[in-house]
Amino acid sequence: MFKSSKIFYNRLVCVDLVSNVKRRVSVKSHRCDVRSFEEIPGPRSYPIIGTLHKYAPFIGDYDVETLDKNAWLNYRRYGSLVRETPGVRVLHVYDPDDIETVFRQDHRFPARRSHIAMYHYRMKKPDVYNTGGLLSTNGQEWWRLRSTFQKNFTSPKSVKSHVESTDTVIREFINWIKETNISHNQDFLPFLNRLNLEVIGIVAFNERFQSFSPDEQGPSSRSSKTIDAAFGSNCGIMKLDKGFMWKIFQTPVYKRLADSQTYLEKVSTDILYNRIHYFKEPDDDDISLLGSFLKQPNLDLKDIIGMMVDILMAAIDTTAYTTSFALYHIGRNPEVQQKMFEEISTLLPTKDSKITPDTLAKATYVRACIKESLRLNPVSVGIGRLTQKEFVLRGYLIPEGTVIVTQNFVASRMPQYVKDPLIFKPERWIRDSEGYENIHPFLSLPFGFGPRSCIARRLAEQNIGIFLMRLIREFNVTWMGEDLGIKTLLINKPDKPVSLSLTSRFL
Repeated sequence: MFKSSKIFYNRLVCVDLVSNVKRRVSVKSHRCDVRSFEEIPGPRSYPIIGTLHKYAPFIGDYDVETLDKNAWLNYRRYGSLVRETPGVRVLHVYDPDDIETVFRQDHRFPARRSHIAMYHYRMKKPDVYNTGGLLSTNGQEWWRLRSTFQKNFTSPKSVKSHVESTDTVIREFINWIKETNISHNQDFLPFLNRLNLEVIGIVAFNERFQSFSPDEQGPSSRSSKTIDAAFGSNCGIMKLDKGFMWKIFQTPVYKRLADSQTYLEKVSTDILYNRIHYFKEPDDDDISLLGSFLKQPNLDLKDIIGMMVDILMAAIDTTAYTTSFALYHIGRNPEVQQKMFEEISTLLPTKDSKITPDTLAKATYVRACIKESLRLNPVSVGIGRLTQKEFVLRGYLIPEGTVIVTQNFVASRMPQYVKDPLIFKPERWIRDSEGYENIHPFLSLPFGFGPRSCIARRLAEQNIGIFLMRLIREFNVTWMGEDLGIKTLLINKPDKPVSLSLTSRFL
């Protein structure tokens, strides 16, 4: 009698779980197969501090600025699903099939837990901002911004309209390199930061920062301070996301974020108000993003200011770092560079040949080089999501409110997913080539996925493509530095100087 009652009770428990969490549960040997989140392997968690001790100086073996190494350690210790609780519930996901499952759960308005301190800062300034901006806002307000702004960023016609102005700026930069006689002893990254400020200035705002002029080379110039403010806005985001003391008093990291945001606001406001002052009516000849924003009746000036600050934050460092890694791989693989040059010299018979949207469309090998570089060195270690419903992943119940981090950087370097994963082989992306691989579509996601993917992806790829075509057409590039790793400051920054030897081509 007692044994029968116990069996009946176990079955009732399973039925109750089904009704409470609305998931499918199988009953085997009188128990439920779905396991709790706490049963997922991961580092030991303590009351209050969770797993924050792993990141503590001296006693912890994780570093917030080397998330790639942390992720690799986690994978080796715990497997393809890893649980952490550094103040919040976190799940690291490595297998591309599991990554796909995660993204298939996306809500209509995918959410992230990111840029929390920036959101806090902006919401305290209602005279400047309506929202926290695209990077930190969630829900319907995020979708209002995204759906309003994205057509200006993503439509092919809009993106192609910026090819000529981008090429003009890049050709000026190439000439500046030749006149300045850049040495491999100089870090090339600061030059790329200035270049990308100039490109985004003309594309986004129809504004020239003149960042390569003698007057703008000093640390107190507008261009230098804008580049520093963009970095200052980005570099502390992850530390602030993990911390809480900045909510009590203004920590040095939070102060740098706030000061940087304030300066970017000033630059954006000056540009915007000058445009409004000089043009009472929208200028039909202005094809910049700002020009298109001003023609939209459902945007007010505070929305536009927020977007301008987000553009300056997101466009300078990310594109410069991505280009640096591409040059690193190209400069270390002369056979790849030769194939690039052969394709480029066919499309650009002379150094003065014009680059058009059609030229870029035919640059198949150049685009493959960019994709391969982004596989090995994506913009970030992975993609974040904040779950808005519970679901089952590999037999574990993932609760609502879990922060999921897809570990694409590490997964893209694993031999079970890519052949010879550490070799730079652009052919693996070119269909009908001998080296083509059918890579899992959720393995390499450098620009994110779905409606929350990078809004400026097409512009970024176009800008990098034009730059590589011009540089390789003009110079033979040789990497002169050490092996290049990453420093994870929200976005992946080169951890050593970008040391390049540029030798002029005479063809």
